[in-house]
Amino acid sequence: MSDVPAVAVVLAAGQGTRMRSTRPKVVHEVAGRPMVGHVVRAARGAGVRDVIVVVGAGEPAVRDALAGEDVRFVRQAAPRGTGDALAAATDAVADAVRAGASTFVLNGDGALVRPATLAELAAVHATGATPGAGVTVATATVDDPTGLGRIVRDGDGGVARIVEEADADAATRAVRETNAGTYLLGPDVWPRLAALGADNAQGEVYLTDLAAASVADGAPVRAAPLTDPDDAAAANDRRDLARLEGIAQARLAAAWMAAGVTFLAPATVHLHDDVELAPDVVLEPGVVLQRGTRVGEGAHVGAAAHLRGCTVAPGASVPPHTVATDATFPA
Repeated sequence: MSDVPAVAVVLAAGQGTRMRSTRPKVVHEVAGRPMVGHVVRAARGAGVRDVIVVVGAGEPAVRDALAGEDVRFVRQAAPRGTGDALAAATDAVADAVRAGASTFVLNGDGALVRPATLAELAAVHATGATPGAGVTVATATVDDPTGLGRIVRDGDGGVARIVEEADADAATRAVRETNAGTYLLGPDVWPRLAALGADNAQGEVYLTDLAAASVADGAPVRAAPLTDPDDAAAANDRRDLARLEGIAQARLAAAWMAAGVTFLAPATVHLHDDVELAPDVVLEPGVVLQRGTRVGEGAHVGAAAHLRGCTVAPGASVPPHTVATDATFPA
């Protein structure tokens, strides 16, 4: 198999009722971009050529959120679980599967997953006696696994099954290694998907049941522990969304400081992910830089300035408390 699979399926059909929103969960923004947009871009950044997005009742909003992205859409007819959502993409991936390709399966609210993480997953998937076969699942070991699927290992340390919390006994709930919701499926897996049932606490078709089904068939099930467990973070409610935003902002600030930008109070600055900052820029406390803003080398942005779509020339100074849209600040 190639280093990175040619196809990815993004599961974006859920409404996300715990968000208490009229909008589908995956279109809520992190760092100024819909969560599902981050997932699509991570797949593209990892080298995936064909991205398929599974939509449901919120299809129009998801299509709007991904306007301009090169993706294909398929529809899950009814909300019957993650396994059923993936099955909706069976025809869309058929050519790639017949050619022997493996398939990434990604959660549409996994806004923090990065291209390097997907590349690491692909590297693990390519190992073993039957590289590219079976299931490879990203895992994260966390202090509080409440609400997450647990990775159950066999006596030899291999993955035996993935158990959703609603179906877990007390011993399984104590497991801290969790399912990160990011998978690579070999071409041999799709017939097993079609055979999955819904005999569980939710009465749904679980994608996670593919692990046990593969073990039963003697196919490999590999775990790929995440280097950074934050890559597994997803948003089920507004508190989760705020946590994702905080992590995304910390990552952006760290990356820009490594590139030579000064943040006088990093925790107070808020950036959209397409903002461009040149070396020796200084950002004072409380600065907000939104979509399309570019700040030139040596420029200084004053405290509590709020800029959207603005261009700040090299060496320019933006006064504190400035609020501007589509403006230019000359030196």
